[in-house]
Amino acid sequence: MDRPRDEGSAAVATVMATDAAGRMLHCFVEQSLRIQDQDYGLLSPVDTPAHLCRWPADPTADPELIADPHRYPQVLDELDTALQEQELCLVRSAGLLTVAGDLEDAHGEGDDLSGDDDPDTCVLLASVCHGGTDFDLYGSLDPCFLLARLGAGTAELLAPDVLAQLQPLVEEALAHGEEACP
Repeated sequence: MDRPRDEGSAAVATVMATDAAGRMLHCFVEQSLRIQDQDYGLLSPVDTPAHLCRWPADPTADPELIADPHRYPQVLDELDTALQEQELCLVRSAGLLTVAGDLEDAHGEGDDLSGDDDPDTCVLLASVCHGGTDFDLYGSLDPCFLLARLGAGTAELLAPDVLAQLQPLVEEALAHGEEACP
């Protein structure tokens, strides 16, 4: 963990988390947990989480949320160029895409990408057409938390299968307030 910064009167620790592909994500350490003799951190990205969506050919259909946006490097390049006009920058980070910059200046309206009764509130940041397909990039206005294994100055984001195994233990630890302050 590095670079504590003052946020009001409390210092908030940050860490560079990595994923299996070696990508990095700058995060705040919101909470530390000790589970089965291992340290874990509940992290939130420093930058705004972003979601890539693809619009189907049917104009009445809902957009498709792209699970692995890193498979579309040319689309991400075009979106980054469009974001630069708003003084924003697309960050191809570990675990998810993020957008650096002040979203208050970004134009767009809040949209519901989830299609259910518990909507994620997102703002449209940029749109591009690539290969005849329309893509949108949305910035999430809701908090985003990631779980990582903490080591000596490191944080490793967990693979989905490991996360699924640990989730009940993490929920129990959080419910009982078992934390070490960052």
